[in-house]
Amino acid sequence: MYQKNPFLLLFFLLLGFSGSFCWGQDIPKVDSLKKELERSGESNRFNVLWGLAYELFDVDNPQALTYAKQAFSFALESGDSVDIVKSGRILGQILRRVDNVDESITILTSILPTSKRFNILRETKFILNALAIAYVIKAEYDKALEFHFQSLVIREKEGDKKQISITLNNIGVVYYKLGNHELALDYYLQSLRAKEESGDTFDVDRLLINTGLCYNWLHDYSSAKEYFNRAFKLCGEACDPQIVIEGKFGIAISFYGLKQYKEAEQFHKESLQLSIENGNQRFQQENILELVRIYLVLNDLKSADDYLKMMDSMTGMMVYKENMLARYELTADFYTKSKDFEKANLFQKKYSSLKDSIYNDHVIKNLNRVQTQFAERENLAIIAAKDQVLALNKEAIAQQRVLNLLLIAVILLTSALGIVIFLNYRRARTTTAALESAKQIIEDQNFLLDGQVKEKTQELVSTNEALVKVNDELDNFIYKTSHDIRGPLASLKGMVNLAIMDVKDDKALNYLGKLDLTAEKLNTVLTRLLIVNRINHTELKPEAVEFEAIIQEILVLEMKKGVDAKIKIDYEIDPDIHLVSDREMVRLVLENLIDNAIKFFDTSQNTKSFVKILIKSMDGHVSAHVVDNGTGIGSGNRANIFQMFVRASERSETGGIGLYLAKLATEKLGGEITLISGDEKSLTEFVVKFPPDLHSVIEHRRDEKRKFEKEKEQVQTRHRSKESV
Repeated sequence: MYQKNPFLLLFFLLLGFSGSFCWGQDIPKVDSLKKELERSGESNRFNVLWGLAYELFDVDNPQALTYAKQAFSFALESGDSVDIVKSGRILGQILRRVDNVDESITILTSILPTSKRFNILRETKFILNALAIAYVIKAEYDKALEFHFQSLVIREKEGDKKQISITLNNIGVVYYKLGNHELALDYYLQSLRAKEESGDTFDVDRLLINTGLCYNWLHDYSSAKEYFNRAFKLCGEACDPQIVIEGKFGIAISFYGLKQYKEAEQFHKESLQLSIENGNQRFQQENILELVRIYLVLNDLKSADDYLKMMDSMTGMMVYKENMLARYELTADFYTKSKDFEKANLFQKKYSSLKDSIYNDHVIKNLNRVQTQFAERENLAIIAAKDQVLALNKEAIAQQRVLNLLLIAVILLTSALGIVIFLNYRRARTTTAALESAKQIIEDQNFLLDGQVKEKTQELVSTNEALVKVNDELDNFIYKTSHDIRGPLASLKGMVNLAIMDVKDDKALNYLGKLDLTAEKLNTVLTRLLIVNRINHTELKPEAVEFEAIIQEILVLEMKKGVDAKIKIDYEIDPDIHLVSDREMVRLVLENLIDNAIKFFDTSQNTKSFVKILIKSMDGHVSAHVVDNGTGIGSGNRANIFQMFVRASERSETGGIGLYLAKLATEKLGGEITLISGDEKSLTEFVVKFPPDLHSVIEHRRDEKRKFEKEKEQVQTRHRSKESV
């Protein structure tokens, strides 16, 4: 099946979305350059040759290659470093276009040190990008990722969002091919955000298709179709045929994942026909292989054989390593179903040999090194910024302490003075002058105290801003660190899975299985930490919430994970429940509470385990109750059960984050979550109260923010006035 084959991955039309350029041919200009070449002298010959290669690039590549080779030879003879880099770069790109990938890599690798040494940044960026794409074609993903990261560092220093977006997309492609689809999706979404920030619309439709393909792999087919439809809508009626080819291919994969094989077959055939008409070799191969996969599932061996033969008949075409890998695997499956086990074994061996050449120990170790180096660069920058903020915060706190002491002293002095004035007043109450004098003193003291209070308020505002900044930095640190750890963790799981396939010793397999399980648990914890960041930064979207649909979705997910047969799960929803809230946040709350109740059921055979979910309308709120008769929560844990990393049982597999996420999401919605009971050997009941209308919560928070901003502005105005005086 497609979803179980991490090696059949798409190329995403890298050549079109790579940071290189594709030029249309200006025929009069080409003719003019050819005439000039006939009469040009030595001083101008290089520029004419390079200009011809430039104009013919991606229009007539064989002819462009001829001129590029002449320009490169001329530059080598003249010894001009800039010309060598300039002509070598375009020669390497054209060589890749005509499928001479090895020679392309040789040329580009030879000129890269010169380009770096003379700081020719524009050419260096293109060389790095071209090398990365060439290594992707060769399925040498560790080298591809290393060159893309080098390119990204240069583009980030320049701050060009358009170029940053292109490199982020290309990094996503590499991670997709490595089977790390969550990380690939993250880079695609970063690329989309960079395009939105820069207002760049170039190749957004291709990027949307890349994102949709990623969602296919993550089994989120509704999101996948949404992105494919956005891509088609964006490119409009005059849509580039290549976009249509890719989009139809992606939609076919969605139907395959949903087991709607006839629809998948139809879209693959449409994509294949367009690929043939437009000479797109890669997608001809991809569609043929996917059609073979469908026919094998449907046990239509004749159709599968026809398309395998069609694949074999594609003489003169470059067959990419990933497609060759899938071809061997599908051919082995075909012969297995045909009961020709000798041929099946032959192709299985070819599959294993090619797979080992792509995903070997050296590649995985190099991937770890590349990812770690890039992550270290980002982490050092984050830590330095965090340390600076913390230092400022400590200084602000120290100043606050001094101000507090001064304020206390002023209050004590004022109180003492007030007592003295009061005694004097009693002695001289008949003296009007004494009364006026005391009144003036009190007014002066009140003015002084008011000034101290205003300064105190200003310092509190500054301290609050510093604390908010610290929290944001720490939140970002957790987010980045979680992402950075997941890359090496995915590589670790890849090595473990490869080892499990090769190792035969039972004891070693047992250890490897435990290591894989531990890595999966760590991945789950990191995913939960990323959800913390998502809750903190998500923009709430009020809508009518249908509890029954949400609960059914959660229960289907739990069934897939595995629910013990002895657990009885029921739910009741009061009629006429009306809740306007953020559906995803509500789902997150219920999912964690229900998962918690199922996970900690009582394993005793004498206990009839149950989980009951109740949705009620009471006291102007909508309340959700999750009740179970599981292991219970000891009194020692109840006070801090909603804190992060607090575990009430050793059976917890998420490090004590589930209930913390439930509480965080509830508070985001303006609600309350409580533990009604929880002692051992008794029912455990969690109650969540949701405000009936999220709009009022959002509006209240906006009012509070406006009030705070107004007070902050008043404090700053007084401070500026004081400085001007």
